Amino acid sequence: METARLAKRIWAYVINLILYVGIGFLASLPFLTIIGLHPLLYVLIAVGIAIVFSFLFDLFLLVITGGFTIGTAIMGIKYVSSNGHKISKKQAFIRSSSESILIFAILDLIYFIRYRTERGVIDRLSNSFAIDNRI
Repeated sequence: METARLAKRIWAYVINLILYVGIGFLASLPFLTIIGLHPLLYVLIAVGIAIVFSFLFDLFLLVITGGFTIGTAIMGIKYVSSNGHKISKKQAFIRSSSESILIFAILDLIYFIRYRTERGVIDRLSNSFAIDNRI
């Protein structure tokens, strides 16, 4: 079981971020066009939808697939429990709630870059590892 490299994890975060923000802005488009909200209020609604969607979709994917999200599946990364088994529902909940809040994801990346460690803050909170699945 080899932990995933930092570059692969960053790309997985970026893929998920682009996907969820895009879906959030597309899902909130009716608020701008049909209702005619102020653009700043539209951005706030879009960010809110993106956060809620990312939490629910990540939680769904982590539980159903046993440790994959869209970004991690593309990059060949899988989340497993600290004992090497499938990630539990509790660990998936902690991981998806931490990753859906952008500031936690940014702090996790800063922690990776600063300390060059195999496990980030979110990994330690959820007691899980990100392993390289393509080996």
